[in-house]
Amino acid sequence: MTPTDADALLVHLSGTPLFQDLTDAAIHDMLRHMRREHWQKRAQVMPAAETAERFYVLSAGRVRIEAEHPTSGRAVTLYLLATGDGHNLITLFDGQPHRVLAETLDAAEAVSAPISLWHAWMQQHPALRSALVRTAVMRLRELTELAEDLALHETSARLAHLLLRHLDSEQPSGGLLHGLVHEDIARLIGSVRVVVNRLLNRFKQEGVIVTEAGHIHITDLEALLHKAERHLHRHD
Repeated sequence: MTPTDADALLVHLSGTPLFQDLTDAAIHDMLRHMRREHWQKRAQVMPAAETAERFYVLSAGRVRIEAEHPTSGRAVTLYLLATGDGHNLITLFDGQPHRVLAETLDAAEAVSAPISLWHAWMQQHPALRSALVRTAVMRLRELTELAEDLALHETSARLAHLLLRHLDSEQPSGGLLHGLVHEDIARLIGSVRVVVNRLLNRFKQEGVIVTEAGHIHITDLEALLHKAERHLHRHD
């Protein structure tokens, strides 16, 4: 990567969780050794063969990481990546390929470097290693919450959980959910488009949310919290 490219990316990445405790000089030096990727919207990216060799950090856009049934094709989204998020954390620590699917939700960009180089940086910068461990723990918590949702909660409660997880005081619509179609949202909660469409319409009729230009605005937080706390055995 050229020094000019590294300078531009420094602005985007320096405040993100992985890099916020590193000096600008350290980040700049790392970026000089990285490869920059540009991807179109709705593209399959970061195949398992490559993630076994390289560690990727998203520098723009959103990417969803999914597990897919080999015969039925049914998929569930495990988590979403945004700017500053690293993809194959499992491989970075255990060296085993992470066999999942990655698809861009927007035009996206990423930087990557060989895993061996990341290991050297982790030794050189303890703050980077600590940040990667914190991120891995947070990712594990997300996956644990997803497993609990799928096993214990009805579909409407899972949808409520999703909206609450992405609720932000500055962006009530939830930045990672902005512009997602109902099929995308369904994959985030292990459901199907027609069910999510019906539930969102119900939430709107009940005055819990309003939708506008791809945003989902929470209008009754107490009612949404109540829906998220329901532990019914039946499924919508």
